[in-house]
Amino acid sequence: MDDSDRDMLALALHSIEEAAEIVRRVLNDVPPDTWVFPVGSEKFPVGADDYWYCAQFHTYVKNVGGHTGIDLNGDRPNWGNVDLGEPGFAITAGIVHEVGYSQSWGCNVVLLVQHEENPLWVRYAHLDRATVTLKAGDPVRAGDKLGGIGPHPNGAHLHFDMALDAFGWPYYRTSWVPWVDPVPILETHLDPLMVKAMLAKKK
Repeated sequence: MDDSDRDMLALALHSIEEAAEIVRRVLNDVPPDTWVFPVGSEKFPVGADDYWYCAQFHTYVKNVGGHTGIDLNGDRPNWGNVDLGEPGFAITAGIVHEVGYSQSWGCNVVLLVQHEENPLWVRYAHLDRATVTLKAGDPVRAGDKLGGIGPHPNGAHLHFDMALDAFGWPYYRTSWVPWVDPVPILETHLDPLMVKAMLAKKK
């Protein structure tokens, strides 16, 4: 990824054609990789069927609201802080599209990855800013630590969502972004029974 591509990714994209060309060029440099769950550690092993308590995806409707992704919290059913500082992981190989911060979302890391030969933007929100050292343009591989889960008034948790394109980033322009439910995509690349078990205890 050269400096001009990095600069372009760091800025708002101006046209569908321009975006598609940049994405194709960037993803051509990303080696194939496995997929992993976005959370999980020795403290909370992936596959534990009582671990991740999940607030579900609800389609976002402008002026109505919704929930753009899934909230992952390890303190079922209390929604507490047991996973404060737990790592969030790159789900597969990709490029860091953006690192940003806002009062409501905390520190956000947005990755550009590939799903079924199509680009996919993946956001990790409510991270602790002090634990994130990545910058736009950095390459990542599956399992790379992106940062630790930060504090939140409703209990420490990772907000994890996916979008079909980068138009509308920065991340806070919620109604502009074509969000998709991340669960079926995770089930495509991971053991669907494991994903269902991890997300079985829904709010």
